[in-house]
Amino acid sequence: FELHLIKSITNNFSKNQEVGSGAYGAVYRAVHNGEEIAVKRLHALQGLDDKEFDNEFRNFTKIFHKNVVRLIGYCYESQEKFVEHNGDLIRAKAMERVLCFEYMQRGSLEKYIGDKPCELDWTTCYEIIKGTCEGLNHLHMQKKHIFHLDMKPANILLDNSMAPKIADLGLSKLVSSTITYKAEVKKGTYGYMPPEYINNGFISEKFDVFSLGVIIIKMMAGNTGHVSCFEMSPKEFIELVRKVLDSYNKHEHRPFTCCAICTPYSCLHTMYHFLIYFACSFFESR
Repeated sequence: FELHLIKSITNNFSKNQEVGSGAYGAVYRAVHNGEEIAVKRLHALQGLDDKEFDNEFRNFTKIFHKNVVRLIGYCYESQEKFVEHNGDLIRAKAMERVLCFEYMQRGSLEKYIGDKPCELDWTTCYEIIKGTCEGLNHLHMQKKHIFHLDMKPANILLDNSMAPKIADLGLSKLVSSTITYKAEVKKGTYGYMPPEYINNGFISEKFDVFSLGVIIIKMMAGNTGHVSCFEMSPKEFIELVRKVLDSYNKHEHRPFTCCAICTPYSCLHTMYHFLIYFACSFFESR
């Protein structure tokens, strides 16, 4: 896309068309050739934009999956501007970096998660979890594995049918193997980072699995309730998961609740199948 077209369809990046913003840029709703699109304009941050833009563009061009947001186009263009410097006007070059994606009408999963458990019906919750797992698995199974490294509800977008699509690969890493390696600079979102990354900077595919586990717990327990789960030791959490599954397998027809997770029994059965994998594969391997 050329910059003049991007400015035209966003009304010169009008606040009225802005639908979201984050650490690296703002997102605008626009229409191009009769199709709604999301226009992501990266902030002009010295020494950061080029790398983040390059990562996201290159990674999305490799991905074609129903649970990963589809890249439609991009714009990388410079323009000259007069800016004030030490009381004088000087001419300087300014880079515009823009990525265009399919527009997701229902917004992000984040807006459906509050202090209480997610208010969406269980079938919808299950499909969101399942689709997110499939999208993440697709990233991890690429010839050069893609680790997202910033999985969180805000980066899971929902279309009109509430189907999930993973977005924002700006922090992602392409690696030739699944071997753990150490990051030089730590980036991401606290609360979704595993302890070995926070403490030592270690990165592997378990990073995204940990983040996914946090997302699932927040869907089921809410932003407040999930804290109680993470106050448990790894052993206590795994035992809680196994207790629920044992109860189900013994056909004890009664709902199981705890102070952190107080959702209907039918929901817990499927949720804990996800969480037993999260808990056992992550905690027991450490």
